[in-house]
Order: sequence, then structure tokens, then C-alpha cells
Amino acid sequence: MDDRADWDDLRERRMAEPGAAEAYEAARIAFELGQTARELRYRAGRMVLRRRAARP
Repeated sequence: MDDRADWDDLRERRMAEPGAAEAYEAARIAFELGQTARELRYRAGRMVLRRRAARP
């Protein structure tokens, strides 16, 4: 069996465990929230840099 098949099998077995789907969904939501927070911090920082550059 190749490495990909091993990982696919492992994922399939883990997702069959009780509560795995709920935990996966919670982790996905947390990851997306983190991405959004990073993007907002980045945008806020970019705005500050633009304001500083625009000052006389």
C-alpha cells in the first residue's frame, strides 16, 4: 500500500469514531475564524501604514 492509501485509510478510520465529525467541524470553524482574524489584522496594519505615509 502506498503512503496516500495509508493516510486515506487512517482518516477513514478516525472519522468513523464517535464525535469525530463534530470535532472536525469545530476545528474547521476555528481555522476559518483564525484566517479571518489574520486577514483583518493585516488589513488594519496596511491602513495604518497608508495613513502614516500620507501625513505631511
